[in-house]
Amino acid sequence: MREIDCKVVYVGPEGRGKSTTIRALHDRLAPDTRGPVLSPTLPDGSTLFFDLLTVELGTLNGRRIRLQLLSAPGDPGRSEVRRTVLRGADGVIFVSDSSPGRMEANLAALRDLQADLEAFGQSGSVPVVFQHNKRDIPGAMSEDELNQAVNPHGAPAFAAVATNQEGVVEPVTAVSEQLVRALA
Repeated sequence: MREIDCKVVYVGPEGRGKSTTIRALHDRLAPDTRGPVLSPTLPDGSTLFFDLLTVELGTLNGRRIRLQLLSAPGDPGRSEVRRTVLRGADGVIFVSDSSPGRMEANLAALRDLQADLEAFGQSGSVPVVFQHNKRDIPGAMSEDELNQAVNPHGAPAFAAVATNQEGVVEPVTAVSEQLVRALA
């Protein structure tokens, strides 16, 4: 059986829950649909290159479809690693931080994403879904505020608390649906 691997990359500011989301997804998905989480980390626990989780979506027209979910490091000093992970992405999940003082970090990460996609010739051709994480933080910005700032074009957006495994499946489902439609 032929196989199709779709690369979906989580991007966003440093420390906003990309790796936590991948681990939460692993725990939420049925064992027969997912592989192990591969997470090379630095001594401080931050992502060295990327986290990787492979998810089986099923078959389409006799082809087995798999998602390779990767998290790109958000540290501005690791932009080359982020670009390497992002290169060739079929879909992107932008993880924003709902904390009131993190909007500039959200916007900087979004500018970096847009610049990277343009540099790869993929601007406008890669589906982007938003995961507004850390919704449990006291004084969290409203979803409307976050969408107005980082998602003015109204792409699918979902509230999440990755540490509680809340709202982590919906962004993957939304980007998967767009990818499967494109493959069909």
